[in-house]
Amino acid sequence: MEFLRNCWYMAGWSEELPAGTLLSRTFLEQPVVLFRREGGAPVALLDRCPHRVAPLSRGTLAGDTLRCIYHGLRFDAGGRCVENPHGAIPAKASVPAFPMAERDGILWIWMGAPEVADPARVPDLGHMARVPATAQSRGAMPSACHYQLIVDNVADLSHVEYLHATTLGGGAFVENRPAVSEQGTEVVVELRSRGQAAPPVYDRFLPEPGVPVDFVNRVTWCPAGLLRLDISVTPMGAPPEQGLRTFNAHIVTPETRTSSHYWYWLTREYRQDDEEMTRLRHALMTRVFVEEDKPVIEAQQRLLGTADLFDAQPVLLATDTGSIRIRRVLKQLLAQESGPTA
Repeated sequence: MEFLRNCWYMAGWSEELPAGTLLSRTFLEQPVVLFRREGGAPVALLDRCPHRVAPLSRGTLAGDTLRCIYHGLRFDAGGRCVENPHGAIPAKASVPAFPMAERDGILWIWMGAPEVADPARVPDLGHMARVPATAQSRGAMPSACHYQLIVDNVADLSHVEYLHATTLGGGAFVENRPAVSEQGTEVVVELRSRGQAAPPVYDRFLPEPGVPVDFVNRVTWCPAGLLRLDISVTPMGAPPEQGLRTFNAHIVTPETRTSSHYWYWLTREYRQDDEEMTRLRHALMTRVFVEEDKPVIEAQQRLLGTADLFDAQPVLLATDTGSIRIRRVLKQLLAQESGPTA
């Protein structure tokens, strides 16, 4: 499947780009160099000098400009060459620049047409950023797979009962069917269960462990690689304030057709001053992602090679509804982007 370009992708955490530094990353198979203007605004340029195709990320910053280390050409934040130490500036001496935004501690990049980059469409994760630092944690899991396999994995959580049986499973994901809906270009996959056991990772923190619970798991996909995962676990029939609620984000950006940047952000509403719980929860979830999800998804990619999942004509189950709807919406957005009026 082709990459959707006219959308905001995560480029990294804000702290990954301190002032005065250059950060080299690949997004949608394009090398990009990131840096900050003197005023702090993030900048993204194609990491390729138009002279001899040297990586600009090996260069040096001079104020709001970047000098190529190879022959000294200097480019401003818009990608225009502003100095050629060897004579006149060639008319074609410029570098593509990509719109950037920064919100809630996240750097966002727009890899599509700059003229349609809409700051109003930058994802809003402010409800997570406002959680006390003692109740949130973040991580990264670079993955050797197409980003859509990661989206499929989060959108179809029926695998929880088998791949994560001792940590996240509890029966709800197999014994109940999710409801799938569309809200504009977003796809929502919501699973509700009543009177079943709480997932082990939540059960021990309930007021009375072992009691049946009302469980709500809501995944919201925002094109193309943001998945918000909101979970509520409450003793059956009890008011919401007696339960446990978490807000999480899984954010994936294509690197190449067989590799992805994958970031995750975990927050919670309960016991927000308990730093030890945050550390333990982060360690558990990181183990789940790295030791359980990652090996299976990467093994999928090795079997697929460069083919898309649906090229393999997979057997479909009722639990695939959410991931299929996401792929359908993504296909529609790709058609709109490449159509005659794009």
